[in-house]
Amino acid sequence: MYELASERIGPVLSPRFAGFEQLRQAPASDLLEQPLLHTTSRPQAWPSWARQHGLEPGALKLGQGFEHLYYLLEAAVAGLGVAIAPEPLVAEDLRAGRLVAPWGFSETPAHLALWLPKRAADGRAGQLAQWLKAELLRQPM
Repeated sequence: MYELASERIGPVLSPRFAGFEQLRQAPASDLLEQPLLHTTSRPQAWPSWARQHGLEPGALKLGQGFEHLYYLLEAAVAGLGVAIAPEPLVAEDLRAGRLVAPWGFSETPAHLALWLPKRAADGRAGQLAQWLKAELLRQPM
């Protein structure tokens, strides 16, 4: 297995979100009053982030849930609420101004990894793994 990077997640929202102007300068605790979009495949994403930021996970008001991360991010871009997402998956939306991440991103215990068969690690697959790792490190988030 070839470790590429530690996973980093954080809350993101659209400038089209109704409370954007007040929320973008607010402390993380103000998220407790917002519609928090989430995926059903990662039920611990918001509670884990809340604990890391000194917030009580039980105080979170989870809003609409989505089966797929793509739909979650589209809902956030549309201004339907605040989503929690992995940094690499929202990097382009952040650069384009479709989303903002006022509270930044935090590392999780998870890692992005690529499994390579031992015999493939020395060839082109190994080069691919090195390139992926370099790209993940290079991306300005």
